Amino acid sequence: MVTAPRQCAAVLLTDEQGRILLVQQNYGGRFWGFAGGVVDAGETPLQAAVREAAEEAAVEVELSALIGLYTLQGGGWPDVLASVFLGKIRSGTPSLCAPDEIAALEWLAPQQVAQWLGAGLLLPDVEAALEDYLAGRLGVVRTVQRKVNLPPLAEL
Repeated sequence: MVTAPRQCAAVLLTDEQGRILLVQQNYGGRFWGFAGGVVDAGETPLQAAVREAAEEAAVEVELSALIGLYTLQGGGWPDVLASVFLGKIRSGTPSLCAPDEIAALEWLAPQQVAQWLGAGLLLPDVEAALEDYLAGRLGVVRTVQRKVNLPPLAEL
């Protein structure tokens, strides 16, 4: 029997200056990424991205585009299907509201974020989505090989 891969969803948020919001995980490898997480049962990736932004950064968001749909492979984990959206904050100010999950929030200019690519600081789907976003690509569908070994699922 073939089972569907796990799904996660995230949202790349920008502000009026074009800066990108990154959040740092407070567990595992403490990677940086976008507000996002696992798609719950009965939830769509769109709903999950909106919910995760509220839970992790205390903001209500509006999604405007799909940056990409990425199948993540390797790194000691099963395949994961990651949906990464582009969005804007409708209300709220990003703040640390889930300290058990998120260690820090940071607004970075695109050129600052570009310097993080390939440095091992970013989650694999976030790195792929940033590459596509910075190159002006939307609606990308591709497979991404994880370049980092992630902690076993039982440890999370």
